[in-house]
Amino acid sequence: MGTLQRPIVTAPFYVSFLLSGVLVQPVWAGETEAHQTRHAIAIQRAGAAVAGQSEPSPSSLVGLGDALLRGGRCTEAVENFERAIKRSPDSEPYLWQYGIALFFVGRYDDARALFEKHRVVNPHDVENAAWHFLCVAKADGIEKARRILLPAPGDSRVPMEAVLQRLPGGDFEAIGEAMEKTRGTPAYASAQFYGDLYIALIADAEGKPLIAREHLQKASSAKLTHYMADVARVYASQAK
Repeated sequence: MGTLQRPIVTAPFYVSFLLSGVLVQPVWAGETEAHQTRHAIAIQRAGAAVAGQSEPSPSSLVGLGDALLRGGRCTEAVENFERAIKRSPDSEPYLWQYGIALFFVGRYDDARALFEKHRVVNPHDVENAAWHFLCVAKADGIEKARRILLPAPGDSRVPMEAVLQRLPGGDFEAIGEAMEKTRGTPAYASAQFYGDLYIALIADAEGKPLIAREHLQKASSAKLTHYMADVARVYASQAK
């Protein structure tokens, strides 16, 4: 894996440029000026933290990788995750976000290997199984992806059990039903977001671009600012 020789720091004038309101056009689906500003600030702060250390700590490098990934700068994110892993090899299995960044830069086999390592330390995560499924499908085809599905028992988040049951094939009805059961509750926004994201991911793996784009648009437009909501917006930017 390649390493980066110097920290990546977003120039302060760029943050000021964003904050001034000059850059107002969305960068990708669901990306707003507020999101752009949020990412620019996060990247600048994380980059400054790395630059302020003579020997950047693994945690600061991961923080910069996270900020870059969430801001759509995936190649730079990979480089910083790899710098962190070089300094702390034992951290690699825990860096699921590194696997997502690898997917976005087209390193499907490396991403697959990362998700297999992550399963050892987080065996109940359906999201990990889904991203592994997608990477295998991209690298080796959908049939192989279905043959080597990662187990992920006991993920109680809605609609993760339905997502897991859908990976071997079928329709999306059960995921939709699981989402709908939460309507009118505080859990609905999250269930709707994750349902749309993973319907899109499965459709992408299966070579169904119209379904993938439809649900990525929905997921990327969610009024959420957590990590996976940002990932969905990056994913939407790459959908063809």
